[in-house]
Parts: sequence; structure tokens; C-alpha cells
Amino acid sequence: ILGGILMTEQDKEIAIQTIKDILHVLHEKRYADLPSCVDEMDWEDTEEIRECIQGTLDMNGFDAFDEYDVSCNFHPQYEYHHEVEFYEKSPEGFEAEYELTSGGELVDLCLQLRFLYSEGKVKRIFHMIDPM
Repeated sequence: ILGGILMTEQDKEIAIQTIKDILHVLHEKRYADLPSCVDEMDWEDTEEIRECIQGTLDMNGFDAFDEYDVSCNFHPQYEYHHEVEFYEKSPEGFEAEYELTSGGELVDLCLQLRFLYSEGKVKRIFHMIDPM
């Protein structure tokens, strides 16, 4: 894209580290700590987040969300690659999505983050955890 800023490997590393931090907090059910993982929260109500996603876990008989890179028990295995999906939104930044799992099973929730280029830095924004 002419004149746009393209996502770098460093940007991807920032995004993946942010996702790891969020998943760690979710795994430990420390929902009030979510804002400390990012620079800004689009969805600010951590109690509402807790109710929403803990409700999904409870409804489906799951205990806790998995940390990043936990091996999955999907059958067949190749259908899910447990990776971050990136979407370029040049020139302003990019978005990242990550499908949450519990006990190696998909829980039909997708973590959505936005990353904006701002003053030479990447601003990390918690956007949403969305039902799939």
C-alpha cells in the first residue's frame, strides 16, 4: 500500500505478547486486571466481561480459559491452528483475533484487539470478546 505503514514482525510480537498477557489474566480469572494488559479498553466494564465470558464457560461446562499455545485436542487436529489472525488496517494500524479455548476445546469466543500506530508506538486496545 503506497504511503501506508505495513505491519512489521515487531508489531506482531507486540500483539502476540498482549494476547499472552490477556490469556494469562483470563486463565487466572483476574478479570479486573484486563486493563493492565493494554493501553486502552473499548469494552471497559470488567465485571460485565467477567459475567459474559464466565457465563459461556459455565454454560459449556468448561473450567478456565487456556493460556496461549496450550496444545489442542481438536479432531481432526488440522482443522484449527491455534494462531492469531491479523488484519491490516493501513495506515492507522491493524487488528488481531484469537479464538479462545478451554481444556484444549474451542469455546466459541473470539478475543478481538486493535493496534493503532500512534507517535511511533503501537497502542494496544482491548476491543471485544465476541461470541463466534
